[in-house]
Formats: sequence, structure tokens, C-alpha cells
Amino acid sequence: MISKKIKKLRKFFILIISIILFSPALFSANISSKHSLSILNSSSSRDRGIMNSGFLISKDSSALFINSSSLMNLIRDSINLNYTMTPNFKEEYIFNASYSHTDNVYAIGIGLASELNKIKTYNISGQIENDILSGNYLINIGAAYMINETSYIGGNIKAVINNFDDYNIFGGFLDLSYMQSIFNPALKIGIGIKNFGFYDKVFAAIDTDIITSIAYAKEDSSFTVALEYDISVPSVSHKISLGLEAMIIDFNKLGLFNSNIDYDELPESILDEPSHMQKRHLTKLPSGILGRLGIGNKGVSLGLSLYVDLFRLDYAIVFDNFNKNNISHDFGLSFMF
Repeated sequence: MISKKIKKLRKFFILIISIILFSPALFSANISSKHSLSILNSSSSRDRGIMNSGFLISKDSSALFINSSSLMNLIRDSINLNYTMTPNFKEEYIFNASYSHTDNVYAIGIGLASELNKIKTYNISGQIENDILSGNYLINIGAAYMINETSYIGGNIKAVINNFDDYNIFGGFLDLSYMQSIFNPALKIGIGIKNFGFYDKVFAAIDTDIITSIAYAKEDSSFTVALEYDISVPSVSHKISLGLEAMIIDFNKLGLFNSNIDYDELPESILDEPSHMQKRHLTKLPSGILGRLGIGNKGVSLGLSLYVDLFRLDYAIVFDNFNKNNISHDFGLSFMF
């Protein structure tokens, strides 16, 4: 029964991918607008630290922006905040926030993102007159469902408003994702479709991304490696990235923070829950300092995180397109409860 469901889901994804691949020729032959909208690719500081290769390995509510099916991997409810400081940080402000709730066989989440830009205006004499505030705003609502204890599906509905002075442009987009463990729970594969929809009343005006990924992540968070490949249509651009994450200093092993589970204090009701829910209750939360490295055809990044039980502080530095003059800094905060 379960295998039949998986086969149906795979056929559904193949159908959607086929529609996306052929839709540009049908709907966007006369489109001259840009093919990308950066706010649709909002992510976390942790994901940025591994060069946006975190499709299968998200560990907080920001999974909503990357791959909502991975919300099922979270052991608790989560809140995540991120701020990006670009080279034009005095004129550009990028921020996102998210919340997620993971239950027995489902997970839900909501996220908000904004990109604000100050645009200078000039009079006929060439003197600066004032600043116009232009902004992109995103609301993202997602959900995930457990097919079985090794495979999950997820979906998102996203709405975008692009505000320039008194002029607004609207867009609506759909994300779909599927992920599955193979051979052992630590090794995962996944596929996703992101940003399938319309912008400024035109279908396929913005690139739709088709994502494939494979990742290995140890349960204790001590080591993670992920490889991701994306193709965007109709522009037919490619992105490949490899991310590594490893524990540098383990506070638990040093005895600085005791995250050991007191089994005597666990409620008996846990024993009546499904095995995957028991696993969430019995999973130790990492405490320590983790380092990250990401490299791909779009640039290179480095990241660092401080885990203290339920809290995590993240930092990432990203060299976009390998350009030393195009460096951005990302700061993040995650809290689980």
C-alpha cells in the first residue's frame, strides 16, 4: 500500500516537472521581464553557510523557505530569525522570520520575508532630492506530511508584493517537495519544485527551480554533507553546490552543558507513541560550536554556529560569484521549545 502511494507521488512529480519544462514555450515566449526574484529564495544563515545546499538537512523552522517536507525532521516547535548584511547594507535591508510546529504525522509553518531598498532620486539639476523606499515582501505558508517513517512530502503557497513608491506588483507561487531516507535514516535523497506560478499577471515570468539533492547527516549533528543540483526554467540556468558541516567543539563531551536524557523523568505516554515520535523525545540536542563550508558554481561560503541546548546562533560569510567585492554577512537565531 505504501509503495503504491510512493509510486503515485513519483508519477505526480514527473507530470509537474514535464509541465514546467514545456510551459515556458507556451506561456512566456513574449516575456521580457527578469527571470528571478531573490526574495523567493529566502533561506537561513545556516543554509547560506553551506552555499544554499541545505535542501535535505534543515534543522529549524527556516526549512519552510527551503524544503517544507524537512519540517518533519524537527524534534520540537521552532522559531528562526535571519538578517543579511549586503555590501550595500546602508541602502538594502534583508530579513526573514519563521515559525513551525511538528506533530505526529504532519508539520505546519509560516514565514515572512522582506527586502527593502533605498533608491535615490535626482532633480533636473542632478542634485539628490530624496529617497524612495522600494520593497519586496513575502508570506510563505507550508505543510508537510509523513508517508511513512522514512519518506515525507511537503508543499508551500507563497505570495509576493513588490512595492515601488505607490506602485505594487503581485505574485503567487507554489512549492512541492519529496524526501526519503535510503539504506539508513542518516542518508537522504529528495526532489523539489519551487516558485511555480505567476508574477505581475504573467505565468512563468519568474524562473521555476527543479531541485535534486542527496545528503548524509549524523543524528547527533556532529557531521553533515550535502550535494544539491538546481536547474531553473525558462532561463535554463544551473546551480550546483556542496556543503559540509562538522562539530568543532562538543560541549556535551566536555561536560559544559549536560544534555543527557533523564529517562526516569520521561512520561509513560511516550511509550505509547509511534517509534518516530519516541525518537524525537529521546534525541539529544547538540551543544557546541559547528563549522561550515559551502562551495558551488555561484560562489563560496563559510559558516559558524554556537549551539547551547535549545538555542542556536548562526553566522555566515558568502562570497557571491567568488568576488571579494561582493561579500555578504548573515546572522541568525534559532530557538526550539
